[in-house]
Amino acid sequence: MGENLKKYFINAKYKPQEALAHNVWVKIVTHEKRILHLKIWIFSTAGVLSLAGLVPAVKALATSFSNSGFYEYLSIAFSSNGSISSFWQELSYSIAESLPVINILFTFALIFILFLSMRYVMKQFIKVNYSLA
Repeated sequence: MGENLKKYFINAKYKPQEALAHNVWVKIVTHEKRILHLKIWIFSTAGVLSLAGLVPAVKALATSFSNSGFYEYLSIAFSSNGSISSFWQELSYSIAESLPVINILFTFALIFILFLSMRYVMKQFIKVNYSLA
């Protein structure tokens, strides 16, 4: 009975298909490539949208700078009068108050998103090129 049991265990030994490991590896690699390409498209779209939004944001920023009187206060600060030293605090408060902070933050946020998406796209391109090699 021991010999029969030994023979059954030898015959029942698991034998994987010859190409199973290769097929699993190919599936994993194609899935990773799909994810990388999807990330490239998402980050590229975010970059293009932030670049497209940057044009009107810069235009609005320039308009708000001219409407707020920032340039006039700044020109007073750089004028050649010696009286600036007596009222420099009021002038600096006026310059700070005339800054269009919301437009500046919005423009810088779009620039940040643009550079961040460009960075991630470059990372994904490096990963795609590395995985193809």
